[in-house]
Amino acid sequence: MAHGDHIFVHCTGYSHHGIDCGDGNVIHFDFTPKRKFFSCVSGDTSRIRETSIEEFSLGREIQIRDYAQSSSADRVLERARSRLGESGYHLFANNCEHFARWCKTGVADSSQIDAVDEAARPLAKGVFAASVIRVLPIVPLPLRVIVSGATLGVSIGRSTAKYFRRRQSDIQNTRS
Repeated sequence: MAHGDHIFVHCTGYSHHGIDCGDGNVIHFDFTPKRKFFSCVSGDTSRIRETSIEEFSLGREIQIRDYAQSSSADRVLERARSRLGESGYHLFANNCEHFARWCKTGVADSSQIDAVDEAARPLAKGVFAASVIRVLPIVPLPLRVIVSGATLGVSIGRSTAKYFRRRQSDIQNTRS
């Protein structure tokens, strides 16, 4: 690892991201997993902080996100330090990955949120189709239940597959 690297650790159900300072510290949204989940409604005042790499990783393997194009390491650290003390964490719009990607590229984006969004589309279509099938009076009731259940099952399968394919593609752009 080197200063200015976008680093992350895998946690249960998500990844936690930050910027390596190169001196044993990391700049990241300092946020516990429980508060991450409830942040959208809680108004929590998490902050972007500089902490030790041990506190950041909590013993998990640290990985590095590679980019085809990114800013210089000095510019990445300049961006990260410019936001120290900032609050405003939001799971879907301003999370730790948004922060780290913005530091590296100047664009706030989150592949985790994109993967969930992409996976939700077939699920939403399946829920809609199953709902329509269940109320169609021309289809016998037992058949409506079976077809709507199967439709929902297929959409859940497609959503799950899309999510894991997207996450796997993100993992391929990393190194330990």
